[in-house]
Amino acid sequence: MPPTIAQQKGLAFAPTPFAIISFFSSSYVIYYLICKERHKLKRLYHRLVLAMNFALLLLSFVSAWSPFAVPEGTPNFVGASGTINTCTAQGFISVMLTMTVATYYGSLSLQAFMGIKNKFKEEKYRWIEYPIHLVAWCIPAALSTIVAVTENFNPNGSGCGITKAPQGCEVDPDVTCQ
Repeated sequence: MPPTIAQQKGLAFAPTPFAIISFFSSSYVIYYLICKERHKLKRLYHRLVLAMNFALLLLSFVSAWSPFAVPEGTPNFVGASGTINTCTAQGFISVMLTMTVATYYGSLSLQAFMGIKNKFKEEKYRWIEYPIHLVAWCIPAALSTIVAVTENFNPNGSGCGITKAPQGCEVDPDVTCQ
């Protein structure tokens, strides 16, 4: 049974206030670290937090407009006014940045572990910074590229994500996946 109009509106627009809050929060962290407390960027921890917040800023922006990226005319999607290309772009950016943010969150634990192991002598573990940035951006970009090339970014949830089209084709034997 398809969702009601009220449910479609909830799915489409419920994440928007949180995306806006996240956008402003990330903006403030970036402003604070770059303009107010620049000296803190001498520490690996603060540089990782800054990079993570750049990814969060972009992810928040993309999440706020995700319902509008769904191709116009897609059934059961309120606000759908995009094209296949906007859906692919939104899905690509959203999936990539979600993985990037998760990698940075994980890297903060790695940084803490390395700090404890090396008695907080950062010069002994500073080398982990470049591999963290490479892994945080390159692997998600490569994986998202594979998904985009195989045309697997389609309307899903409140925007576009990794799924086959049309929606529900994986579970309904009467509907052929494209």
